[in-house]
Amino acid sequence: MLVLIAGHALRQDSDLEAVLRLRGLHWELAWSERPEDGAALLEARAVDALAVDGGDPQGMLLLRRARDRHPQAVRLLLLTDGSEPGAAALDVAHRHLGLPLQAHALIDAIEGIQALRVLLDDPSLKARVGAIAQLPPAPATYLAVSKALADPNVGAQHVVQTLARDPVLAAKVLRVCNSAFFSGGRPVADLKAAVVRLGLETLRRVVLAAEALSAGQHPEAESLRRRAYFASQLAARLLPGPVAETAATAALLAELGRLLPGFQQTDHKETATGHAEAAAWLLGLWGLPLPIIEAVAFHQQPERARQNGLGVVGAVHVAHALGGGLSLDEAWLERTGLAERLPEWQRLAERLAESGGA
Repeated sequence: MLVLIAGHALRQDSDLEAVLRLRGLHWELAWSERPEDGAALLEARAVDALAVDGGDPQGMLLLRRARDRHPQAVRLLLLTDGSEPGAAALDVAHRHLGLPLQAHALIDAIEGIQALRVLLDDPSLKARVGAIAQLPPAPATYLAVSKALADPNVGAQHVVQTLARDPVLAAKVLRVCNSAFFSGGRPVADLKAAVVRLGLETLRRVVLAAEALSAGQHPEAESLRRRAYFASQLAARLLPGPVAETAATAALLAELGRLLPGFQQTDHKETATGHAEAAAWLLGLWGLPLPIIEAVAFHQQPERARQNGLGVVGAVHVAHALGGGLSLDEAWLERTGLAERLPEWQRLAERLAESGGA
């Protein structure tokens, strides 16, 4: 495996080579202090993983080049403590890690993403999902709205016009907006009012819910949707900054697999049914970002993601556990040092439930 690490003075402070030897991993490391040197390596060789210093303006360009040149490479963004990735970074980087570079965190991130890819490439999972006669179509309007929001020159009016092209979907969006989970008891009469009330990011999730969670005929489809809305609202409050939107979107989609034929079950408190993996596979087919796919795939068993701290996977797990969707993995909380935060999260969930989820 070839791992490229690009950024000024990252090597001199890192014990990565020693930790790799300690863990018996025979990875080839390529260190680049200048992004242009890293770009040259990307052109010359097949890179399996790439970690770049997010403080360098050229770092994001290098990640994008890696995505285009080596789409299967693991892409990591390194940020100083307290920094949060922007929306563009969340789309191009599979994960973000802290600086200074931590060897174990880097290794775990690469191995965790590789484990996800192995899971999604499982022939038995592909066969089960492939046997479904009609898979739900990709949420086309959600993807169009997401693309529009990535353009700084696009405003709220463009989003409203995009939604208005599909009157049936617009009606579904307004119905969701007026649910207790989003309205706060105040009715929303039109799409422009929805934008004003919710904001563009939350509206984008409402569009996704209306498209992705409306087609299932599961006997508990409505209760599944209610749990999804609540967990999405809660997950958004568990993490700071732009990454909160990623957690909220993943929490909204985490139980999507239960709506697929062959992955349905009535006892929603049990785990290891395969519905999480099926949902993740479907999201990959739709082209959603890998951090969302990873959180959906591993939200029942967050230790499989090998993330430090709460992270997106952990936030989705906690949100669904406190929302009644699955059992809380208390052993994982203890191992990650997060158990002491549980009472705080429980109070947050209680306040959210009392407010109607708004």
